[in-house]
Amino acid sequence: MTLVELLDRIRRPYIDQLSHAATGPGFHVEPVMRRADGSAAGDGLLDTPCRCDLVRKAMGGVQSVNATGCIRLEPVHMTLDGVPVSIDAFPWDWLTLRIAGIPDADANALMRNWFLRWFDRDDENPRNADGLYGVVHFLDDPVRVDGNLRYHIDLGSAPAGAVFQLIEDVLQHGATALWLS
Repeated sequence: MTLVELLDRIRRPYIDQLSHAATGPGFHVEPVMRRADGSAAGDGLLDTPCRCDLVRKAMGGVQSVNATGCIRLEPVHMTLDGVPVSIDAFPWDWLTLRIAGIPDADANALMRNWFLRWFDRDDENPRNADGLYGVVHFLDDPVRVDGNLRYHIDLGSAPAGAVFQLIEDVLQHGATALWLS
């Protein structure tokens, strides 16, 4: 099994739930939280925008879809480009990513750029076969834990390839270890 296939296997339970919920009538699917002027509302240290899973058209209430359970997966430990990478089963809508070896400012810029690349701020992505837009939803501010930077990411409906690209980006920027859980 390739790394992308593994990530897609982790992704599938959440995507199935979100896709099913998105077929219900009366919902805006994966809408961007916007300011009164229509611009995407950024927040936090990284000034990143946010998407909801679903918003009811009639009442405006937000509906979240939570991955009720992760797939069963023995932790995977590998070395990519000489760097140890560990992957535990994680809910697609709440990835905990820990990075070692990259200065804070560089890691934050890398994470923000990756996030915005997969966010689709202007809603240009068409719906895919799952009825979703292939976008990330949320990036939390980093926290330093045990000397490493920790990020929480709601990967939304982004494809497994987006996470693979994130792993490649982090490794290319000098990470000395990487954990996904």
